[in-house]
Amino acid sequence: MREVKNHLDSDINSLNGNFLCGVVEGFYGRPWTIDQRRDLFRKMDRMGLNTYMYAPKDDYKHRAYWRELYSVEEAEHLTNLIEAAKENNITFYYAISPGLDITFSNTKEAACLKRKLEQVAAFGCTAFAILFDDIETEMCPADKELFQSFAHAQVHVTNEVYQHLNQPGFLFCPTEYCGTRAMPTVASSEYLNTVGSKLLPGIDIMWTGPRVVSKHITIQSIEEVTKVLQRPPVIWDNYHANDYDQKRLFLGPYDGRSTDLVPYLHGVLTNPNCEFEANFIPLHTIAQWSKSNMDGVRKDVVLSESPTVSDIRLETENIQPCSEEDIPPKYDNRYQPKVALKAAIIDWLPEFYTKRNVAPCNMPAKCLNIPPLANPCPPVPGEDLPPITNMNQLGQIDGSYMQPAPSLLPVNSLVEPSSAVPGDSSDKGDSEPMDYIPTVGIAPDCDMEPKSDADSNLDGASGRTLEGADNTMQVDTCDTDNMEVPEKDRLTYEDISLLVDLFYLPFEHGQQAVHLLTEFHWLKANSGCMTESKKKNGHSPLVEEWETRSKKFNETVEAVKVLAEKLFKIPNRSLLYDLYPYMWDMRGILCLLNSFIKWLVTGSLLHMGIYGKTGIFTWCNKAYRDAFMCGDQEPWMFRGGLAGEFQRMLPIDGAHDLFHHVAPVPPSQKMFTIRPYLPSDEAAVYEVCRKTCDDGLDGTEVFPGQPDLIGDKLVGGFINLSPEYCFVVEDEQGVFGYVLAALDAKSFYKKLEVAWISELCTKYPLSDKVDNLTPAEEIISSFHNFKTNLPNTLYENFPTILKMDILPDRVDDSSVAKRMLACVLSALKANGSIGAHCEVNVGDRQMVEFYAKLGFVEAPSSDQLLSEDTFLLVRRI
Repeated sequence: MREVKNHLDSDINSLNGNFLCGVVEGFYGRPWTIDQRRDLFRKMDRMGLNTYMYAPKDDYKHRAYWRELYSVEEAEHLTNLIEAAKENNITFYYAISPGLDITFSNTKEAACLKRKLEQVAAFGCTAFAILFDDIETEMCPADKELFQSFAHAQVHVTNEVYQHLNQPGFLFCPTEYCGTRAMPTVASSEYLNTVGSKLLPGIDIMWTGPRVVSKHITIQSIEEVTKVLQRPPVIWDNYHANDYDQKRLFLGPYDGRSTDLVPYLHGVLTNPNCEFEANFIPLHTIAQWSKSNMDGVRKDVVLSESPTVSDIRLETENIQPCSEEDIPPKYDNRYQPKVALKAAIIDWLPEFYTKRNVAPCNMPAKCLNIPPLANPCPPVPGEDLPPITNMNQLGQIDGSYMQPAPSLLPVNSLVEPSSAVPGDSSDKGDSEPMDYIPTVGIAPDCDMEPKSDADSNLDGASGRTLEGADNTMQVDTCDTDNMEVPEKDRLTYEDISLLVDLFYLPFEHGQQAVHLLTEFHWLKANSGCMTESKKKNGHSPLVEEWETRSKKFNETVEAVKVLAEKLFKIPNRSLLYDLYPYMWDMRGILCLLNSFIKWLVTGSLLHMGIYGKTGIFTWCNKAYRDAFMCGDQEPWMFRGGLAGEFQRMLPIDGAHDLFHHVAPVPPSQKMFTIRPYLPSDEAAVYEVCRKTCDDGLDGTEVFPGQPDLIGDKLVGGFINLSPEYCFVVEDEQGVFGYVLAALDAKSFYKKLEVAWISELCTKYPLSDKVDNLTPAEEIISSFHNFKTNLPNTLYENFPTILKMDILPDRVDDSSVAKRMLACVLSALKANGSIGAHCEVNVGDRQMVEFYAKLGFVEAPSSDQLLSEDTFLLVRRI
């Protein structure tokens, strides 16, 4: 790849006098590593950013165990970090969050706080922050006796610490840190007015804007809060934060903030994605934004509302860069997010081919406990979709803020994971607080034990780690030193543009993502033409258009698969590990949609009436789209990102368990395709059946001389009498699994007896033997004594019969079975099924476990078949 000029190379680190612009590591989830922070400082220096704030919510000595001093090992690492920041012209702010359990009236608590920050000051830190965000506002009785209000208590301690440290650079994060949390309003908030009037003037105050995650921050809103706080705020910008949603990643440009805001602020610190490597574009574009008004000229018109700028955006929206010279490195007062994005992508591309191994970690990037999206009852077919009047329906959330759950156990991001165990006293050497010489006025040892988890209210939530995640990430065995990527396998500008569009911004999907949503909705809404074409055996213009658009949709899905393959081959394994879970999930949901479209191509959709029953919270509902894009709601009201949008457009949108997957670790390059069954697949389906018929194991030896016998019994009826609900999964070696179903089990059994069992009786004559029958002879006997006994109650609730098998030695990805089931259930529900059942032999415990993992449960005893050999498992659709 040819060398490209970095569009942000600059010797300027002071953007606008003492204007702070940079990064706050302030998210919930796994903190960044020491090496990642060093890399961050180098990137920030190159981009012209000047401030970093250390505030990882789940670092245990920052928040949960804030009283504890740093050990010798921790002190060494923190000192080196502070020095690394200075070497790269970055001001290092050390933040502490004592608000979970501090007693403001206890002088020992204030002494602990002073001692902790004094220790960090001894490491060379010259700037500090005290954070009181995301905490309970109720004071203890002792505090109520001494302080007039919660604000007075916070201000008292903060001022005392600030003066004790000789008034260094200092930031304060209030509990009411955005417009929606100000009670009752920003202007009339007693809390904010107290903070503004009582906090010493040298202390800067942080503010996230109108909301926790603000789509727009206007000059008018900043002027209002500036008047209340009696100083310009420093924006803690959560625009690219993603710690509230396991499926969302934000790779889009910095947007929604006029460059005219710069002279009204004292700084902007972005709190970006949890995944460190995913933040190149957010940092690159905020640097471009901050440089666009370096002269600090105040203006009264918000740039984003200017008709002139709107014209500029329209003119430049479709610009495609041909070379680095096409994109100017400086933008004056005309910061254009899409143009800035193009410059950032060009500069990001070389990072993919910087050889870097993945660092071990001891927890997943996100540790959240988020309920699934609520989907109310669908409207009556034929009625217009109702407007969304109550946004709380979008999720089972009470209030305007949803706190991400902390991890099960806070971690130490200043030492290696193997030694970062809170409370581990096995090694008394480095685990003890380091000795240091306090300066004049420093408090003596507080003799206070850190409060236990039971005493500390970690925001009232008990977190959980991602399902299936190990405590320690497995080591990537890829040899990056010897990785040479052929030119044809290297990522291009177009590839990265597609990646960004799939994971764009909290209130906006990228252009190519919107195209996918629009096309899938159109194909789904007009799929009835394929059924009519099948009935009439003719092609109409609509059918031709449908086929053309479905092929283009397939081409885009293939492009995503190619993108995933190219990502897997990059030498920057750290970047791969951060992006892979998201790309893996996106590729999976798009392949599922593509499989569903291929099923629609067969014309198997019975009628649009049943199929039209969809929830109102989908992209095809204009009211929903407007609510998503306007920014009036916090983005966690629209959980799941683009993948969630696609899920909600499928008939089985409520089957959340089938869409919850854990990406393989280490990343796997293995690809698979789920598609409708074809007659040419018969031999492969029979082979899979034979190799899994013995409780999931190979049963070939059980039926010597009659290899098709077990297939005729278990799968032949499905693929011959109900092929429209049969799907196979294949890889580069061919078919290795299937899921077969019949929409109406009663009708299917009648056809089976007349059209299939009779053929089998002719094919397999009954033996004269009565006793000591072989397994093959027992099966043949069952053909000649065929009986069905489907209880009416079972049929009413679970009318569909289903069977699934996968060769165990061909796949170790648990998501394959879930995606196969999601595919067939989508087809079944589109045609009106409400539930499915399957028959399992009594002794096949492995198959019972297999189906149980797919959401099947044992049917009530009243619904069981009157057979000693089999029983039924059922699942709602």
